[in-house]
Amino acid sequence: MRIDELARRVGAQVLVPGRNINIDPEQVYAGDRISDLLNAAGDHALLVTNLASTHLMRVAELMDIPGICLVNGQIPDEAMRQAAAEHGTLLMASPLGLFQTCGRIFQTLHEESRPAS
Repeated sequence: MRIDELARRVGAQVLVPGRNINIDPEQVYAGDRISDLLNAAGDHALLVTNLASTHLMRVAELMDIPGICLVNGQIPDEAMRQAAAEHGTLLMASPLGLFQTCGRIFQTLHEESRPAS
């Protein structure tokens, strides 16, 4: 499932479209510390966090992360949006908290992976 489609299905708003939206997220990692996110980062990972900072965008650039989902209705500042646009990282915002957002992502990806009956 494309990352932008995943955003739509979990109720998140795409703030910055990414260049790698055709990548299926093979890993979803949630956290609120840069060091934890850095350990989980990869070119098929979707990061879910409440950290709306340009430091997070540097991690995304370094690890070639295709998408970041901010939670709790966090709206990134213009510097973070610009960094996401320059790198081509999809940036989305969920109005829900971390737990609920991750639950919706899991449910959506789980339903997608089930064989049709």
